[in-house]
Amino acid sequence: MNRPETVSDHSFQLCRLIGRLRAEFVTEVEQEMTRQGVDLNFTQFLALKFLGHEEPLTPVELARALHYNPGALTRLLDKLEQRGYLKRLPDPVDRRALRLELTTQGKNLRKRMIGYCDAVAERTFACTTSREREALHGVLTRVLDDVRTKRESNQRG
Repeated sequence: MNRPETVSDHSFQLCRLIGRLRAEFVTEVEQEMTRQGVDLNFTQFLALKFLGHEEPLTPVELARALHYNPGALTRLLDKLEQRGYLKRLPDPVDRRALRLELTTQGKNLRKRMIGYCDAVAERTFACTTSREREALHGVLTRVLDDVRTKRESNQRG
């Protein structure tokens, strides 16, 4: 006997669909990187992307931004450092801490990679109108903000 689908079922299906879209996007970006001769995976690219902001990050801050295990992050950072994309620098305030900073080579690669991601994103959403993309962006932003607000509220309370 089939049970009728509920709103909860539809919400879960929507979450799965978003996850599948992300997985397809990551695969397409990694394939584009391979075509361009870049030997990185998507998570390594995200690390470069986060490290390219104004202030250098600590490994803990980067792990948090990537939602990544700190032990696994050490291996990721080792690979990026060996390839000449980042350097670990002593923190000027805390001698025990390190700061992560992109090298010139890392900054240049980051810029190229963002271009690859933008091109893949354009191809991904080519079947939609700009109005549909704006509406989807608005809805997903609102849902994400709500999830974060509820989580923060639960952590405080």
